[in-house]
Amino acid sequence: MRTLAVALILVLAGCGGGSDDPPTKRSTTATPTQAATTPTVAPPKGTPAPEALSRFRCEKTAKGVWNSSGFIANPGKAKVTYQVTVYVGEAAGGAEKAKTRQLPDVAGGGSTRFVINNLPAPDNGGSCHVQVLAQR
Repeated sequence: MRTLAVALILVLAGCGGGSDDPPTKRSTTATPTQAATTPTVAPPKGTPAPEALSRFRCEKTAKGVWNSSGFIANPGKAKVTYQVTVYVGEAAGGAEKAKTRQLPDVAGGGSTRFVINNLPAPDNGGSCHVQVLAQR
């Protein structure tokens, strides 16, 4: 019984009881957050139009230079400006280097050939990725 009373006193002493001293204030300083960075290049504008692309080629020459070419066809009736972007390497979602060509005023029912030479590419190469956007 005596052990139970001592145990009860220890439990109560640990659970409650405090000092009459006011709690000390902890100084917290807010660290400024990094503002969102603005991209240095405007994001592409337009409607994806992969169906406009045909006969696309992207190859590394014997001198180690990557070149691309292909045709863009406008199936509509009105003139459309197309934007073709080609990238060589792994599609990692980062800030990779690519080359873009604007193909202005492709006539309705018409097509045009494009060539994008000297593509930036990593030393280990990779595969070619192409994006076609219709800008109406």
